[in-house]
Amino acid sequence: MTRYVSIGLFVTLVSAGTILYVMQTSSRIGTSDTYTVYAYVEDASGLIVDSVVRLAGVDVGRLEAIELDGSRARLTLRIRDNVQLYEDAVVAKATESILGSATVMLNPGGQGAMLRSGDEVRQVRQMANISEAVESANQLAMGAALLVEEFQAFMRDGETVDALNEIVAVARNTAIATSELLEQNLLIARSTLQNIEAFSVRLDGNAERQLLLVQEILESTAQLTARLDRLVGDNEASVTRSIREVETSLAELQVVLASLQGSVDNVQEITRVVRDGEGNVGKLIQDDELYTRAVRITEKAEDFLDSTVGLGVQVDFRSELLLDQVATKDRFDLRLTPVRGDRYYSVGVINTPVPSTTKTTTEEIITEEGSTTDTVTRTTERTDDLKLNLQLARIWGPLTVRAGVMESTAGIGLDVTPFRQLVLSGEVFDFGADDGVYIRGFGRLYPFYDPESSNPLQWLYFTGGVDDALDVYKRDFFLGAGVRFTDQDLRGLVGFIPLN
Repeated sequence: MTRYVSIGLFVTLVSAGTILYVMQTSSRIGTSDTYTVYAYVEDASGLIVDSVVRLAGVDVGRLEAIELDGSRARLTLRIRDNVQLYEDAVVAKATESILGSATVMLNPGGQGAMLRSGDEVRQVRQMANISEAVESANQLAMGAALLVEEFQAFMRDGETVDALNEIVAVARNTAIATSELLEQNLLIARSTLQNIEAFSVRLDGNAERQLLLVQEILESTAQLTARLDRLVGDNEASVTRSIREVETSLAELQVVLASLQGSVDNVQEITRVVRDGEGNVGKLIQDDELYTRAVRITEKAEDFLDSTVGLGVQVDFRSELLLDQVATKDRFDLRLTPVRGDRYYSVGVINTPVPSTTKTTTEEIITEEGSTTDTVTRTTERTDDLKLNLQLARIWGPLTVRAGVMESTAGIGLDVTPFRQLVLSGEVFDFGADDGVYIRGFGRLYPFYDPESSNPLQWLYFTGGVDDALDVYKRDFFLGAGVRFTDQDLRGLVGFIPLN
């Protein structure tokens, strides 16, 4: 049996076994352990078919379809059997980002009968629309800008600023004069109280003597009253002048208020013009065609972002020990997975030990026999070579078919997943090699795999297999281990990395 017949027989057996397994299990892929309910919403913008359905932040199902039923959108939800919904269950559309992407949230309720497959969730909660909030904020910002512009124009008027400065100066002078007058009156009152206190002490100590001094005290009081009269008379003109200045300031303030009322009237007129759709600004706000164009541009941008941002990211690194060569083969892969999850794209590098042979020729001269002898020495050295992986993969249930560049040569690969903890793989590449194609078979075991678990070891796996299986001289067995992280795991790890 030739080598190519062996290769063909091997590929035929693997393909036949895989096709038989897929035919037996295809009817159960993605449909077991779930039931279907539906709900009607007024606005389904931001929702994506086959996106997750969450309950308390946990994935419990998928959005299977979005259909138009009259003027409302009908959402078909496929929910896991272990999640029970009741008659008072609530479906809500929650916006996940300012870009407008949304997801379906569930509240299972707890009253009434349990919902069965095909039932309707009648209670629907509609969240606020991001576009409406942005439109309201834009209108508010434009109104504030107009008001600030009018105030700046008002403050640029030199006469208005001078009037305000005069009012402030008059108020300051009035306050100073009043403070000085009050201070003088307080000093006089303090002196009076001290005199009364001394009079009381003397009256208690010697009543007769105090009675003799009453006349003197009354005279002193008369003199004090005269002094107060003189003080008030001296300051009367200043007080009158201050009152007149205040009256003048009030008159000027009325003029300023009249000017301000005119500015308010101008603002109201501008607001009316904008509201009626007159002028450039009014047409920009009131024109329905401009609004329709803006909405169309926003929807196109949203579709583009949904198709771009919806990629899941996985990072894979593993190291394999080649038992015969006693050398390691290290590989790093980056996998991009679309939202639908039926395909992925992989790019990576492999650091592999590549044997190379150096031929050395030595000429020896033997003089006794008169002839020469050529001695050929071959030396095999092992060097590290960096190779590229670039693959496209399509997934059909437990079967994954890969094609692209494998170790810098064209090749194809086949993965079979009997259950989620085990993956069996075969790869065929380097078809133009002189010593035959390169066949590699191996398996990967995920002993702790559970996407819903918080176990940090869930993405650790072990691998083992045979390398270059058809070449009896280069065939080698290997064992290894690796780790694989998703974008959710990477976001969790970034939070623990110090930035300073």
